[in-house]
This record gives sequence, structure tokens and C-alpha cells, in this order.
Amino acid sequence: MSSYNSFDQLPPSSVDTDEKRQVVEDSESIDPAASLYDSDVESAYSHEVGLSAEDRPAVFKSNFHEYFTIIILTFSTIMNTASLGVIQVAVPALGRYFQIEGGQLSWSLSSFQLMSGATILLFSGVADKIGRKRVVLLSYATFALWCLICAFTTHHIFFDVCRGMQGLAAAACPSAGVGILGSNYKNGRRKNKAMAIFNAGAPIGLYFGIICGGVSVQYLNWRATFYLYAIIYFVLAFLVYFVVPGDGINDNVPLSFKYVCSRIGSLDLFGAFLSIAGLFMIVLGVSQASSASNGWATPYVIVLLILSILTLISFVYWESRVSNPIMPLHIWRAPSFAILMVIILFFWMCFTGVLQFYGGLYVQNVMGVSPIKAVLYFLPQPLSSVFAITLIASTMHLIPGRLVLMFAEALMLAASLLWALNPMGTTFFAMIFPALCLEIIAADLSYNVVNMHTLTSVSSKEQSIAAGIFYTFTHVAGSLGVAISSSIVSSISRREMMSTVKLATIYLLDKAYKGAFYFAAACAGVAFVLSCFADIKAQGADVPEPVDEEEQAQTVDPEVACVLAPGETTCGRRASEWTNSFFEDLDSDPVADELSGLLESSSSGSGKVYNAVA
Repeated sequence: MSSYNSFDQLPPSSVDTDEKRQVVEDSESIDPAASLYDSDVESAYSHEVGLSAEDRPAVFKSNFHEYFTIIILTFSTIMNTASLGVIQVAVPALGRYFQIEGGQLSWSLSSFQLMSGATILLFSGVADKIGRKRVVLLSYATFALWCLICAFTTHHIFFDVCRGMQGLAAAACPSAGVGILGSNYKNGRRKNKAMAIFNAGAPIGLYFGIICGGVSVQYLNWRATFYLYAIIYFVLAFLVYFVVPGDGINDNVPLSFKYVCSRIGSLDLFGAFLSIAGLFMIVLGVSQASSASNGWATPYVIVLLILSILTLISFVYWESRVSNPIMPLHIWRAPSFAILMVIILFFWMCFTGVLQFYGGLYVQNVMGVSPIKAVLYFLPQPLSSVFAITLIASTMHLIPGRLVLMFAEALMLAASLLWALNPMGTTFFAMIFPALCLEIIAADLSYNVVNMHTLTSVSSKEQSIAAGIFYTFTHVAGSLGVAISSSIVSSISRREMMSTVKLATIYLLDKAYKGAFYFAAACAGVAFVLSCFADIKAQGADVPEPVDEEEQAQTVDPEVACVLAPGETTCGRRASEWTNSFFEDLDSDPVADELSGLLESSSSGSGKVYNAVA
């Protein structure tokens, strides 16, 4: 069976040679930037028109358009951390308003992270099926809607449900956004910078949420932040539609209910159910252990944990058998992929699960500062983040990733110990200030190194899945970290309240929170040890793109294709151009004239030129 290129859909014999040649010439003269939003372009023009890794991808009309698109997509990572940042400062106010504490209060944070982490893998597949741009647009709009609903909540259970739905909307954004950028850039320093800006959304969003939460609680109320988020993301959804280019994945197909059902129906929905159920039960079991009557020995806590383990084992087995897995197991064989996911699990349990959540509680409940002053306490974090992002973007292609990752884990371990060893009554600048700076620098370094290696270690068509696994681990780690640390805090509080020596509330909280900080230090220590065994080289040093084995087997070099199929019109034309160029200074040579004439006739489908040359 003959194969035809995108502008040559008819057999050569059915179209006149001159007409076919004109179609070829016209198609090659089209400016790629003129088809900016044409989704028929696969994996960006920069991969097709010979642009180097340092050139601006042709899907962007200008540098401004490129930067504006990156900023819009960066709000997908801002969405996640901004939602956590507002809770970090507002959680004491939420506890007072809903009259809850302990494990119940932790669900204001865990519900978002759990739903987001448990469904990221599913939405990674959805993005590849119906189009990444569409998924970003829908998630922005849905997140804005649930923020608006959350602002009218009067009961803590419905508040947690709204937070979970926000996490569901936020789950779709990061992998789709990073998939758009990853498919449009070649590996190189320009991609490093684009991804560094994209990843900067995580720390920037965190502090943006802290500011919004502090100002709202101090001067308005906790609802004001959710009104603001609703406005911002409704506007962003509008900008995504008109500004962000497609990435060539089903963007041009009309989005109908029948089409969506047919595409999503081909996904591994049962595998998604198993993963969501398993992750939900394990986080629920760990979090309920802190408020259950008998703690970890409570029967329903034990049952939940056993069922969660069995469900996750069933998920792995199912993924090894199903033809269209939501998490292909072969992706875990990518270089250092598995160990990096374990590292990021322990690292994020320490960072978002303990230091960020209990750091906000510590400065307000133990140090006694107001919400707005707590915002000022966290001001060093965005400034340190800018330094870290600038450093990693300019040196990632020079320094081996393993060294950067080990340095990041060591910084996080130091930050955890500073929180745990901080004596009551010391000034903010003695130990808390350096701890805040070190933990955010460590987070930025680790996040960028692991994320970049995750993308560059797999083929382009699997980048959304790899990014989905990465974000799943970060979100689930945060939920597990909050649940485990809450259990530790509750256990220490109950033990001290039952002792003969009664401590004042502030001393009791100080001791309980420091138990959580020691758990964070243990997680950071495990991550540091594992990072010593991660094989990560310098990222973005113009390394070749990973190629999927099936794609590589089906790919044929154009020059070889011309030799194998001389009857193709375009191949005959290429052979004619090459030979005419070679003999352009030999026009008077009758042999050259005869050969050129034979080449012209080859464009009509014959292979006589190759016989003549032979």
C-alpha cells in the first residue's frame, strides 16, 4: 500500500504532474506562524521546520505571545498552591467559624490535595484524548465556579466538599499545561527557562494565597479570597480560549457530547476508579486515626488501611493487564523515574504536609502573631523563590541533577530541624526566618530538577502521563503528610493532657507541633539518602528527544523513502532538485541534459531515472 504525505492525498497517477508540483510548492511556502491555532500541526512547528532548541517555537507569533502564553499556563500551578496558601493562614479562623479542630480541621486542606492527586492520572489521559487546551480552559472555568460556591458555605462538611471539587478542577491543569509546553519546545536552555517560569507558579501561588488569606481574615473574612479566585479564573478561562495555541491533539475536532463520551470511554476508567478509591481510603484511614477513640487501634481505621493497600495492589495488577492503562507500567523503567517519585513523595510530605501547614499554625497559635503579621513572616519565601528559580534556570544545563537534588534535600532537612529545635521565646530572625528561606529554596530546586527529568526521560507522547504521575505524588504526599502529622500532634496532645504535670495551652501546642516537625525531618532525611542514588545528569544540554520505540520503528527517513518509492511525485521532485543542483554548472553537458530530462519524467510515476543512473 502506498503512503501519501499530508498535502498529497491522491495517488500520483491521478493528478497532473505540474499541478502536483504546484501544490507541493504552495504548501511549503506557508508561514507556520500564520497557522498559529491550527491543531493539525503535530508537536509544534519547531520540531518540523528545522528550528534549533534556542529558537522561539513557531506556534508563537512573537516573544510577547510566547511569554504571555507561559504566564497564562503558569496559573495552572498557581491554582494548586494558592488554594493551599489561603488555608495555611486562614485555618485558625476556619476552626473558630466551623467550631472544629484536629482531624476534622485538617480536611480543609486534605480534601483539596486528595481529590486533586487522586484524579490527576485520569485527567492526564483526558487531556490527551480531547485536547490539552480544552482541558485547561474547562478546569479554569470549573475551579472559578466552585470557588464562588465555596464562598457561600455555612457548614464545614459542605466546605470540604467544595474544596474537593476545587481540587478536582485543579487536577486537570498542571499535566495539560506542561504537556502544551513540553510538546512545543525542544530540549534545551529555552525549554529550561520556559519550564522554570511555569514551575515558579508553585511558590508564587503559595505566597499569593498566604497574602490573600491573611488580608481577608484580618480585614474582611475568609470568604473574600474565594470571591477573588472566582473572578481571576473566569478571566483566565477567557484568555486561554483566545491566546493559548493548540498542541495538535484533537483541538480541531468539534467538542460534542457524543465525541467526548467516545474518547473518554476508551480510557482506563476502572483503573482510575481503583486508584481513586485506594488513595482516598488510605488518606481517610490515616487522618481519622487522629480523632478516633482508640487511635490507630480503632477497627474501622485498620479496615480502611487494609482495604486501601489491597485496592492499590489490585490497581497495579490491573494496569499490567489492561490494553490502555491509565498508568503504563513501562514508564517506571525510565531512567531514575521510580526512585525520583519515592523521593518526591517523602520530600512533599515534609514540605506541604508538615512545614507549610503547621508552620502557619505555629506562628499564629504559639508565637501569637496576627494573620497579617503572619503574612509578613512568610515574605522571605517568594524572595528566596525568585533567587532559586533564577539559579536553577541558568545552571540546570551545567550542574548534574543529582548534586542539585542532594543539595535541595539537605536544605529541607536543615529547615525541618530549625523548626523542631526552635526554643519558645526566641526572635523570629533567630531560627524561623532561615527555616522559611531554606525550605522554599529546597522546594524550588527539587521541584524543577525532578519535573524536568520526568519530562525529558520519556517520549513526547507520554509527557502528560509522566507529568500526571509526578503531580499525583506531590498532591497525595501533601495529604498523607497532613494526615500523619495531625495524628502525631493529636497523640502528643492527648498524652500530655493525661499526664500529672499539666502544661499551659501554648506549651502544649509547642510540644505537639514540634513532634510534627521532627516527623518532617525524618522524611527529609529519607529523601536525602535516596537522592544519593538518583542518576540525573545536567538537564537541557541540547540532548536528543526520547523517542518511543513504536514511533521509531514506524519512522522512515525521507531520503530513504525517496529511494524506496521513486514513483512518489514529491520524491521524484526531490531527486530532480538534488541532481539539477549538482549539475547546474554543467548545462552544456549533453549527458546532464539527458539525465535531467529523465528526472522530469520520473515525477509522473516512473522510476526510469534510477535505472539510468544505475
